[in-house]
Amino acid sequence: MMSLFIDNAIGGWIRNAEKTGELKNNAYNGKELDLEDYFKTPAEHRMGMKILKDANCLPPAVELMKQIEKKKTQLSNESDLQAQEQLRKEITALELKKSLLLENN
Repeated sequence: MMSLFIDNAIGGWIRNAEKTGELKNNAYNGKELDLEDYFKTPAEHRMGMKILKDANCLPPAVELMKQIEKKKTQLSNESDLQAQEQLRKEITALELKKSLLLENN
């Protein structure tokens, strides 16, 4: 019974949005939705991740992954041996921090 109520409410919202043209201005109009990341995310984390994504915020582990990739790119372009060693140490420290962060979650 509740499912029918919800279906009717959603149907009414969609019909109203079509009439007012609200759906035509949607950034995703005519595009296929990519739900791969959504379904890869564990169900208990989906809402939190969506809120962070909509707020244009990244979880700390993802920020660390971006930093690691940036350092790896710097390392691949670095010719100075001392600087390479320093970058390797920084990458190792960031990877350890990321692992600890993910382990605690």
